[in-house]
Amino acid sequence: MSTSSSTFSVIPVFNGEHYHTWAIKMRFYLRSQGLWNVVMYEVDPPPLGANPIVAKMKAYEEEKLKRDKAITCLYSGLADHIFTKIMDFETPK
Repeated sequence: MSTSSSTFSVIPVFNGEHYHTWAIKMRFYLRSQGLWNVVMYEVDPPPLGANPIVAKMKAYEEEKLKRDKAITCLYSGLADHIFTKIMDFETPK
């Protein structure tokens, strides 16, 4: 039997109780995914200039995708009865 060095992370779920505990768990989960700054600062990447190189275009798209990843993590971490109350929000903050 082989062992794996990877860590499996499960998104913490908020069910309406113990918000403080959930918030700490979610903060560290988002930090582990490289998404905490997206939640805290909501800064869009600077727009691409004329004729950007492929690497710069890829980096730009990856930065834009971080907001969607953060929202997905947060929404996935909510029980349905809580999610339905905030499902129309489009920013992670």
